[in-house]
Amino acid sequence: MISGLTVADLARDPYEVARALPAWRRGDADEAVAATLDLAARHLHDRTPVIWIWSGRTPDDCPAWILPIRATQAMAFGPRGPARVLMHALRAAVEAGVLAEAVSVLDWHGFVLLTLPDLDDEIAPLALAEACADADTVVLAPLPASLCPDGEDIPLVGPPPHLDAADPLAALSRATWSHPIRVALTLAAHGQSIDAPSYPAEMVSELRRWGLDGTPPPPGAASLAIEDDPCPRRRRARTVLRRLLRMGKVGDQHHTEFDNLYRGAAADDRRDALEVGEALVRAGLLGEKPSVGQRHVYLRRDSLPDIHALIDRGETRDAVLAGEWTAPGPGDA
Repeated sequence: MISGLTVADLARDPYEVARALPAWRRGDADEAVAATLDLAARHLHDRTPVIWIWSGRTPDDCPAWILPIRATQAMAFGPRGPARVLMHALRAAVEAGVLAEAVSVLDWHGFVLLTLPDLDDEIAPLALAEACADADTVVLAPLPASLCPDGEDIPLVGPPPHLDAADPLAALSRATWSHPIRVALTLAAHGQSIDAPSYPAEMVSELRRWGLDGTPPPPGAASLAIEDDPCPRRRRARTVLRRLLRMGKVGDQHHTEFDNLYRGAAADDRRDALEVGEALVRAGLLGEKPSVGQRHVYLRRDSLPDIHALIDRGETRDAVLAGEWTAPGPGDA
């Protein structure tokens, strides 16, 4: 990325750096923000890096952070510097009240965007400073209100091929055939440290009990991506669950109107979308909570492993729900 920024700019505030760029002045704030992230990303290998994080809210009004970590680095969980900063950010977010099981890891202009339901904005800077104690400086810069970041899911399926053997998460990742970021979020969701110097052997069986029990895909297996799912109804179910997860609609205190389940569906597809919603309720993935005479739904906490299995791999253990599908699952195709 060509921006004219140099290492000397890291001593300045990222907001002021971005505002001084031509892209910001011509109205392309996202391009200016990406330029500052590019600068910070190039120096995460420093012994005491300067960490710039931009904070804002997604189009669904969910708190979000954009990190100076490239999406490709999140997928590879390396090099060590970016992976360490990513774990610091996740730890800080959880300590600031975020629902670990509802965190989404997205690609925004090639950088990592974390959606962070229930983030406490007052605690967040303090938690970041504590989690990133090995950094030179940690800055949480506010995005302009006009910029509501969103992105595509970063594929986090299976352990990356070149994991750092010295990282304690690597062994857990390989043993459960799950991405280290998924391992970290599952640990955090169950009150475990995500940056422990080591983990006991029994942690593998615990992770499996909590829903991390992946298996290597067979050679030539079909894509697991939602957009490639051959069944329109299952594709809709996976999309709805993913959106509710990103919005933090986990537990009966975080609900939304049932009719929102067809948001984004074409007019001719709305009836089908609502039938899919009913199927998700019957399968126990969605719970119901009446609110002021309206029907509201939420993701059931006790069903989160099954919810993630459906979102990530198109899998379900519910025979009745599986009967709604019109094509084999991605892993069975």
